[in-house]
Amino acid sequence: MRRLVGFMLAGMAVGVFGGSPAHGQSAADLFGSARTSGLGYASTALTEAVGVQANPGASALRERRTVSFFAREAFGLAALRYGAVYGTWPASWGAVSVGASTFGGEGYREVHYSLGYARGLQFGTSRTVHVGLTGRYYYTRIDGYGGAGALGLHLGILLPLLPSLHLGAHATNVNSPSLVEGEALPQTLSIGLRYRATSRLLVVTDVFKDLSYPASVRAGVEVRPISMLALRAGVTSSPTRFTGGVGVRLGWIRAHLAAEQHPTLGWSPSASIDVRW
Repeated sequence: MRRLVGFMLAGMAVGVFGGSPAHGQSAADLFGSARTSGLGYASTALTEAVGVQANPGASALRERRTVSFFAREAFGLAALRYGAVYGTWPASWGAVSVGASTFGGEGYREVHYSLGYARGLQFGTSRTVHVGLTGRYYYTRIDGYGGAGALGLHLGILLPLLPSLHLGAHATNVNSPSLVEGEALPQTLSIGLRYRATSRLLVVTDVFKDLSYPASVRAGVEVRPISMLALRAGVTSSPTRFTGGVGVRLGWIRAHLAAEQHPTLGWSPSASIDVRW
């Protein structure tokens, strides 16, 4: 019975968080950074985004090597814990990123591994488009039923429209991978904007579409009352959830805390640490 309950909770969590039912793993493309969690998960055009959920093109904008650690527990349930680690190594020929994440508890476990490459492509004399490709291996195991794996390909692009305005697009599982025959993993497309209103105010928004379900909207605001402190708030639709968070900048370390509030299921805290050098 405990295993059955754990499996049902895991499936429910994927449905709630990813905007799709338990057949898929779109939560793997939602979590990975407490900063973006606090911004309502609107990370498609976030040029500073790090984490396994980030737009594959974002790593092309990194100037320093970065390692990020992320943890989340949904509704205070150990069976719904999610953890991830992510790293980016920039070079003159582009940037390489690697990541790993895990979700689940006793009887049910998802593990994902990713490897990506991104670089900037210059058009004209002043505009650079940043593009990226990430391969993610999904593996799910259920006690008593065995396990299955599949490889998904993700594409991302970031384009500066103005010095203060960026457009981003992120497509997941473009090759239609499947863990079970006839049941493909979620294919999603998101388009977003990042607007740096002032040095202390950032606004981000996404339109997110799982190809099998209605579109949802994500939006977030980040305010920096002082340079080392960031305050964040966000909202998502389908279903409606509110998020908030705080970030602290301490030299080469960035620490972030966030919480999501679901109107029915309650609170889900998350935390991440980014190390840059």
